[in-house]
Amino acid sequence: MLKMKRIILSMLCLTACISLMAQNISGKLVDEAQQPLPYANVVLQTVDSAFVTGTTTGEKGEFKLQKIVAGDYRLAISSIGYQSLYLSLQGFERTADVGTLTLADASQELGEVTVTAFSRVSRADQKLIFPSKKQISASNNGVDMLRHLMLPRLRVNSMDGSVGMTDGSSVQLCINGRKATKEEVTALLPEEVIRVEFQEDPGLRYGDAGAVINYIVRRYEVGGSFGYNGMQSLKSGFGNHNLTGKVNFKQSEISFYYGNRLQYFNEIWFDKNETFTFEDGSQYHRSQYAEANKKKNLQQWGAVTYNLQETDKYMLNATVGFSHYNDPDLRMKGKLYTEEFPNSVTDREEWNHDRNLSPYLDLYFQKNLKHKQFLALNVVGTYINTKNRSSYTELLSGEPVVDYYSGIRGKKYSLIGEGVYEKAFKNGGKLSAGVRHTQGYTDNDYNGTLQYSSQMKQADTYAYAQYNGKWGKLGYRLGMGVTRSWFQQIGQEDYETYSLNPRLNLTYAFNDQWSISLNGNVNTMNPSLSQLSAVEQLTDSLQSERGNPNLKPYSYYRSTFRLNYSKGKWDIGLRNQYNYRDKAIMPHIYREDDRFVHSYANHSSFQDWTVGLDGRVGMLWNVLQLSGSIESRKYWSNGIDFRHTQHSIGWDVAATFMYKNFTASVEFQHNSDYFFGEVLATGEEAHAIDLQYRWKRLNVGLRMFNPFQKDYKRNEEDWNKYAGYSYQYHIDDVARMICVTLSWNINFGRDYKSNNKKMQNSDTDAGVL
Repeated sequence: MLKMKRIILSMLCLTACISLMAQNISGKLVDEAQQPLPYANVVLQTVDSAFVTGTTTGEKGEFKLQKIVAGDYRLAISSIGYQSLYLSLQGFERTADVGTLTLADASQELGEVTVTAFSRVSRADQKLIFPSKKQISASNNGVDMLRHLMLPRLRVNSMDGSVGMTDGSSVQLCINGRKATKEEVTALLPEEVIRVEFQEDPGLRYGDAGAVINYIVRRYEVGGSFGYNGMQSLKSGFGNHNLTGKVNFKQSEISFYYGNRLQYFNEIWFDKNETFTFEDGSQYHRSQYAEANKKKNLQQWGAVTYNLQETDKYMLNATVGFSHYNDPDLRMKGKLYTEEFPNSVTDREEWNHDRNLSPYLDLYFQKNLKHKQFLALNVVGTYINTKNRSSYTELLSGEPVVDYYSGIRGKKYSLIGEGVYEKAFKNGGKLSAGVRHTQGYTDNDYNGTLQYSSQMKQADTYAYAQYNGKWGKLGYRLGMGVTRSWFQQIGQEDYETYSLNPRLNLTYAFNDQWSISLNGNVNTMNPSLSQLSAVEQLTDSLQSERGNPNLKPYSYYRSTFRLNYSKGKWDIGLRNQYNYRDKAIMPHIYREDDRFVHSYANHSSFQDWTVGLDGRVGMLWNVLQLSGSIESRKYWSNGIDFRHTQHSIGWDVAATFMYKNFTASVEFQHNSDYFFGEVLATGEEAHAIDLQYRWKRLNVGLRMFNPFQKDYKRNEEDWNKYAGYSYQYHIDDVARMICVTLSWNINFGRDYKSNNKKMQNSDTDAGVL
């Protein structure tokens, strides 16, 4: 009897453990016209095709498989008149929604879809990533989650949270299909993220963005959430802090976020060597050595949002937000030495105080129309108030020989309006069209040594149409955009230009492992208001800065070829990218009235060519993932009076180890040099080591930046023949800087299916030189 009790007790314990480990798989099935497919067969199999469990889709195409134990599986989906779809689920360990899946008509060939490590669904044109429990547990916020997902060709700065591509192109962040800022993504609670959609070379609506990252997040019908995540240095005043919260009731949601970044460094200094060449060929060599000084600035941002929606019908979203930047007191003191006059050593003092405040109002409305049509409207109003003060003094034997002062008060008003229309067709194609107009007015007053008043008006209109389709295994996206640019500055002639922006994207999947893509597009690059300003600012005794009202928009041609291999835990990609900028706006230095004037001009051309190899593998043994990349980059810069070439190699490697509640990661980066015009910025050497422990909803850790450097420095060179220089900037506090990381998130409520806001616009160009 005692033995029988032990057996029964063991079986009960085993059953309880299996129940605790059981997870669910859910999703929705539609046809190529995006209509629900009811009564389709959904079968879960082992990797050797043995039956595990199964179900059929409901009236709305939905399905759910419950109580699935962690393991490796294959999901087989079939329906009469349609081609079967197979998803490989390797390393399945957590409840997940695979989203909306499309069955191809039986007369067409099946598009390739693969799910690996149950973290990613790889298609020729897009990746769907399902964060694992460990990745969610290790993440402090939405941006931090990208570090642990290790998406190919994506680079996340663990110090300031910036996100970009390895080729230098920008990334458009989105939340539930709506364009979002980095601050909004930072405010996301990791456990709210269902999946992440990653698409390179997106459509015309995203302009020159190199990729789009879309977070699909849960919405609550009742209750709410609150969270804090931050990082604080133990060595200096450097720190990032973020608060977020939301409350839900039926169809309404009120949310907020607030964040700040304090940069307080105890020791910064620079060394600069300059060579000035005059009209007669004579030269003047000057060296600047700055003493160690302190630097302090504060950035703040925040927003409150009200959202009202009825699922599958409409959504109204209203946001009031602000951003604020304050750099109150930057003082740089040092010595000026000249090779030609070694006995005349000049004391140099520079002081800057910058402040920028920008409130904004964002109104958004979307509605689903009949016959698979969609319409969205967005209006954003922004006000930017700028106050800058600076002074520059050169003292010889205690007497000032140069003494400049500048004060700037700037106001900018802008209004951005955008409309988007989409129509899905029965053959699986989709037509997208949109128009965006930006209207801006800037009023800047410059006082001090030089006084000037500048009023500028700018209007940009962009309209586009695009069609997405598929022909067998070949997917294509064809589009054309038209850009109108208009600019007027009081006292100067205005200009108006029109340009075409075509785009072509082709993807072909050979099988479930190999795919290629070819992308080409032409973007219009407009000069900024600060570049167009006719204002001149004195820099020192020899130099000044000046805008150029005669600048014109230029065309930016981009082409990219990619070869991708994805199987199981492996993801490898080869990329070849060539960019050409015709009449590129680049810095221009010339002599005028015994000064070297630093301005801008439309130069002949600028080209760059990059070849790179990227790889990722994980999770190995369900605890380790690795990533790395290496690239070769070459530049050709052809200007009005110069011609330069430059080549560099960059690489990075990263590893993340996750075991139970512990997470350890390490990153090494040797970035490629960045060259533009005549200025070379050498690639940054950056390292980071991260250790974290999670206890319930509290995540505590230590992060060390640049542990193998005694001194953090950045090098820059200007190859200009009139006023070239070599510059080295040091920040002692960034080397071997140890930070405490902390995140604490709580939430309550239940799932609620939400609509997707499709856009968000913003204006950050203050128009101040």
